[in-house]
Amino acid sequence: MVPYFFTALLATLQRFTGVTLPLLPACVLLNAVVLALFCGRVNAVDISQFKDGTPGKYIQYFQEDKQQLSLEQARAIFASQQVKQASSNSISLGIGTAPVWLKFSVINPLKSAEEYRLAIETPWLDYIDTWLVQHGEVIKHIKGGDAVPFEQRPMQYRFYAFEHQYTPGTTDIFIRVESLGPMAIPVRFSSKEQAVARDIAAGYQYGVLWGIMSALALYNLVLFIFIRQKEYGLYACYLLGFVLNSLSYTGHIHTKITADFGPYFQDWLDISLMLTYSVAGLHFARVLLNTKSYAPLLDSIVKKTTIIIPLGMLFGFIFDQLVFSVVLAFILNCGFVTLFIAMGVSALKARKPFAVIFLCSSLIGAICITISTLSVAGVLVPYNDYTFKAIEVGMALEAILLALILARQFRMAKLDKIIAENYARNDALTLLNNRRGFTQITAPIWQNIIREKRDVSIVLLDIDNFKHINDSFGHQYGDEVLINVANCIKATIREGDVPARWGGEEFILFLPETSRQQALLQAERLRQALEDIKIITADFTITLTASLGVAGTEHGLLHSQTPGNVSQEQLIHYADKALYKAKQSGKNRVCTTTPDNQQICCS
Repeated sequence: MVPYFFTALLATLQRFTGVTLPLLPACVLLNAVVLALFCGRVNAVDISQFKDGTPGKYIQYFQEDKQQLSLEQARAIFASQQVKQASSNSISLGIGTAPVWLKFSVINPLKSAEEYRLAIETPWLDYIDTWLVQHGEVIKHIKGGDAVPFEQRPMQYRFYAFEHQYTPGTTDIFIRVESLGPMAIPVRFSSKEQAVARDIAAGYQYGVLWGIMSALALYNLVLFIFIRQKEYGLYACYLLGFVLNSLSYTGHIHTKITADFGPYFQDWLDISLMLTYSVAGLHFARVLLNTKSYAPLLDSIVKKTTIIIPLGMLFGFIFDQLVFSVVLAFILNCGFVTLFIAMGVSALKARKPFAVIFLCSSLIGAICITISTLSVAGVLVPYNDYTFKAIEVGMALEAILLALILARQFRMAKLDKIIAENYARNDALTLLNNRRGFTQITAPIWQNIIREKRDVSIVLLDIDNFKHINDSFGHQYGDEVLINVANCIKATIREGDVPARWGGEEFILFLPETSRQQALLQAERLRQALEDIKIITADFTITLTASLGVAGTEHGLLHSQTPGNVSQEQLIHYADKALYKAKQSGKNRVCTTTPDNQQICCS
């Protein structure tokens, strides 16, 4: 009320005395006197003590009402004290709000001028004007903002900034900001040395954070290209979208690429990239957690959210409604955080794999996004380098945790594949190779034998009277017989030999680097070992015998031919003929074809 009183008093003096006093300067002078006497001097930034920081607590501000004000009109309002005092390091006034005026003072008690940088660290603000006033006179007017051509800005920098030599005494700083986008105004005031050091530190910090996320994104993109699983591609899009969005809203893309694309291009680019990573992230979570299988309603909400809001933003773009689209983008971003957590909770309730890690990553991301948002808004959380970059730190941590999920999923998929391949190649009962596994393993060995002209042999084994064992004692004991025979084969073969269950009660051995005579000896040892097997129960004892057929080369020749002129199938055929002879000759014996293939002899 005091400023209003002195303004009215001056008007009354002029009317009754006829003395015309410049109303505005007089009001400013009297208001300053009153403030000094009754309220104490408003605090100002003292350069001797203030080297780097946000002068938020020193800032007064107000918003224009309908019409644009001149500097003189704004100074009068500040002098009248119809203003607000900033209560945090950043001033945030919402989206699509009226232009705002800010004021704070700088005191230089030193004897020499000091160079400081003033920056407003929001790159999307459209029009920014700053006036430096000393002794009531404007000494400098600095224009800038997103709408000003890049080469005409006070500094070719990623956001509005300028440097000035502050001479001894007091300098009043008046700032006018006009923008359709979010009106977040974090003012930074630093000595030139501190500002440069901070720029270098920020470069390293952003480089590390963006480097981590870009590396994870590219790695998963490569995985997607090769294995064609959606979650890897969506995860890569999610991370790349966030990195591009971060590059945009921190002003890096705008500085290097889009500086002269118009006053609102930065805003449209920011919200478009925000849309990209939010949509990709939500679909990544859906696919990763398979939400549709246990939470169909939530899955439907996520899908509709990622369709309706982008369509609304497209409508806003077509009809040039930036504020409308920005509001929708922030709704989507808030929904992104909320839905991520909801999907994590649902997955946890459904006992889905990785649900705990996913929920932890979602909560970390949400907390860091909230910290960053509140710091820029100037609510509860102080604005500083750490709180402002909390969103990047949170996203990096979230990305690492989600990458762990994908890595574990990839490992599980690989193990499943190995298990499936083992099932496809191995006999489930005896755990020996089946025909397919036998062929896959022996084919390259056979080719090597052909090249090196080495010896090779095949042994076929058939359990004697196996049908009788099944019929007399049941299939349970028949299976036990097969397992015992397989174990006996494994115990008697050499390293490098390839055993397999050939079908039913038949087994096969592939013996590389083994002549026919050596194979006969090995087959005989196996036959004798099988005779020693006894399956004893309370009611009966099962004994085993087996017939074996052998075929192989001698000195690299099979029936006067090299293995290159004989296929592996032919060698198996010769062994099968020998096995047939063994069965016909009374069983429990080893037979083989003679070198000239004219007859079969048994032992």
